[in-house]
Amino acid sequence: MKFFILSLFGKDRPGIVAGVSKALYSLGLNLEDSSMTRLNGEFTIMLIVSSDKDITAEDILQSLKEVGQNFELFMVCRELEEVTYALPQEIYRIVVFGSDRPGIVYHVSQTLANLGLNISDLRTEKRGGLYVMVIEAEAERDVYNELQGKLEKLKELIGVDISIEREEGAEL
Repeated sequence: MKFFILSLFGKDRPGIVAGVSKALYSLGLNLEDSSMTRLNGEFTIMLIVSSDKDITAEDILQSLKEVGQNFELFMVCRELEEVTYALPQEIYRIVVFGSDRPGIVYHVSQTLANLGLNISDLRTEKRGGLYVMVIEAEAERDVYNELQGKLEKLKELIGVDISIEREEGAEL
């Protein structure tokens, strides 16, 4: 089995996901993992795809050439040496909101890194002057109480509100 990581982005328009997924399906690829979202008028797609055929990253980009031209997409693809699916012991969801200012992502992500948490998903959005960040972070051990204490101190330092919840049933 071969695995590839594929990233595409361009101006958001209806039909991008349908066009990209059709081209990948036509090549016989399976979508293993994906993230697709709009960021300020741009649409981004990140995918892990797999194939049991003898294909290359160039073959994948060639299969996407027409849809890429139609939607003016920037595309990059490379083969992965290995794919591993993490099975974290603990999953936490952290929500940050407050007035927009520089350094929010840095301060929160550094706090998580200092406790050994891995960020598996991070999304931010500005809603007027309000800044909202939602993080999913994983840990190999229970750090809930320690994390809660550090985030309480951080709330005061950077002037935002932060909530944390433990994800129940971490395994799929």
